[in-house]
Amino acid sequence: MRQLDRESSNRLRNLSKENSKLFQQFHSRNSEFTALEKQLFETRSELEKLHQEKSDLLTITRHHLQSPLDTLLGTLNLLTRSKDKNTRALVEMGKRQLNSALKSLNDLHRGGNTESVESPPLKDNPSPSKQLSVLLIENNKHDSLQSTLETMGHKVQRECNGIDGSSAALQRQFDLILTDTYLPLMDGVEAVREIRRERGTELPIFALLQNARAGDKERYQARGFTGVLTHPVGDRPLMQLLSWAMRRNQGGGAPRGAKPTRLLNTGTLFRLRDTLDHQTFAELLNERTTNLPKHITSLTSAITGRHWLDAEQQAQQLARSALEVGLETIAGRLRTLAANLPIDSEREHCRQQRTELLQLMRESVRQLKAWRERNVHTEWALK
Repeated sequence: MRQLDRESSNRLRNLSKENSKLFQQFHSRNSEFTALEKQLFETRSELEKLHQEKSDLLTITRHHLQSPLDTLLGTLNLLTRSKDKNTRALVEMGKRQLNSALKSLNDLHRGGNTESVESPPLKDNPSPSKQLSVLLIENNKHDSLQSTLETMGHKVQRECNGIDGSSAALQRQFDLILTDTYLPLMDGVEAVREIRRERGTELPIFALLQNARAGDKERYQARGFTGVLTHPVGDRPLMQLLSWAMRRNQGGGAPRGAKPTRLLNTGTLFRLRDTLDHQTFAELLNERTTNLPKHITSLTSAITGRHWLDAEQQAQQLARSALEVGLETIAGRLRTLAANLPIDSEREHCRQQRTELLQLMRESVRQLKAWRERNVHTEWALK
């Protein structure tokens, strides 16, 4: 027994020493892990900040350069019809340089493009048909509505500045948009003006106001908003709004007698008519009304066959051709399509837009033909 007691005591001392060593090692590893975790958190924060700055820079660059460059290219395309050989040679040189700049801008935007991650639908959502797709544009000065809307079973995409918000609204289809009026980079009123220019007046867009006053609803409706909500947004008004949006989405709340979206910018046509000679202008309109429907059919065939690079190039060229004759709505849709085609997760959504693009192009060309019949007469054009 004494021998067993001595052996047990020795074993206990050895185990105690080993336990002390293990505790020291554990404490050392725990300190290292804490330091690494802190370093990882700081690195993630810095990476997120750099990513946001890069995204803002790309968005601003594309927003301020793409439209002026497209307009300039359209002007050069019109000048190629000049009979002066020297002028045509200079224009061709300018077009090559401008196309190179546009390609570089598209490559830059494509290389820095980031995909937004949407929250998956809740498992307890009883009916997908009652799920709304909501775009939420907030300025971080108040509690976000995102978690509340997702808890109710709706799909939410959240943006934190006006440029990203308006770009998201033009790239995807939403049932409802909620936006603050004071936003970074571009204020909410300007963002809504951009969205209305491309999407028309039927899309429900509500302003989120901090301190609503009498007459705010009428003032913001005059600026393109559907209505207003006041922060903090109560559960009852939010539920009423979502119920109205669901009924409207199912066809029960669509406004009667809504005006059709204007697809044609007649100001561009009048400027062209005053710039070009009569015959050149008439030939340009005839060429576009004849070829644009054919080209949009070719584009949809390329999308159907998953020829993504061909479809992207066709969409860019079609957007420029449509913009030259004032078809700004279809041109905007085509530019958005061209920007989304290089993104793998967006391609299926692009394929689903084929029929809508065809119909939009047909209606745009129909309006262009109607304007031509009213404003371009054969005997006048052939003088």
